[in-house]
Formats: sequence, C-alpha cells, structure tokens
Amino acid sequence: FAHEGGISTPLIAHWPKGITSSLNGKLDHQPGHVIDLMATCLDVAGIPHPKEFGGNKIQPLEGVSLQPAFHGKSLARKDALYFDHHLNGAIRDGKWKLVRYGKTGHESKLYPWELFDMEKDRSETEDLVTKYPEKVEELEAKWEQWAVRARVKPWPWKVK
Repeated sequence: FAHEGGISTPLIAHWPKGITSSLNGKLDHQPGHVIDLMATCLDVAGIPHPKEFGGNKIQPLEGVSLQPAFHGKSLARKDALYFDHHLNGAIRDGKWKLVRYGKTGHESKLYPWELFDMEKDRSETEDLVTKYPEKVEELEAKWEQWAVRARVKPWPWKVK
C-alpha cells in the first residue's frame, strides 16, 4: 500500500487559464500528495484555510498548493510527505523514502522499515537500511512525530 506501486499515481491537470501554456504536454516529476489538493483549491480561490469550524479547532493543512508547478516553479514544500494506511506507512523526504508494510486483522503485524533512494531506484528494489542507518533513524522519528500529530496513532489494532 505505501510502496510506489500502491501510491504513485499521475495527476493530469487541464486548466487553460491557470497553467502556463508552455507546460502543455510536459511532465513534472515533483512528488505531490492528495493532501495538496485542498491547499491548491484554497490557493486558487484566494481564501485561507479556516482555523475553526462550529467552535472546534481544525487541524492545520499538511499539504501545499500545486499552483507553483502549474507555472514551472518548485513547490514550496517545507516538510516531508507522510503516508499511513492500515499499518502500511511511509515518509518521502527529498530523495529518500522510508516505507514499511503492515498487516491488520486478527493478527496485526508490522514489518521492518525499508529505505530507498527514489532518484536512483524508483521501483524500490534496493533496500538501503543497512547502508544508511542514521537516515532510517531520522526518518522514522519524523514519521512517528507526524503519526501522533496527524492522529494516525494510537492505532486501533493490537500490533505485534
């Protein structure tokens, strides 16, 4: 679920008045995430993300607007991209991706983290965990902080 085969999906955008015409038919390889869609819609509409609704505080947006990419510029992403789906987790930070398979159900289980250099190995075939243990620790710590902040954890499953 969190390996590229489960999360990598192209975004095809058509917006004649909003995308620079010189970019028509071009590919942009900057990673994006579904969380960027809300940030983009708010940016296009020119309205801020609300801080509360019905007297309840709203979590801050995690995504960034994709509008800069529509004009050939870099996205203003200040943090990594994070993923979790039924114990399948990942963090994508620059060229690095830390990913873990998980299994939910009667016997929920977490498998070890895998580390990939996405610039050299987009197919995630060479696990670099033993070669870069300090990068694994750094990314795992960031993922754990995000999981609490985004209310991914605590998990509703008992995990072995």
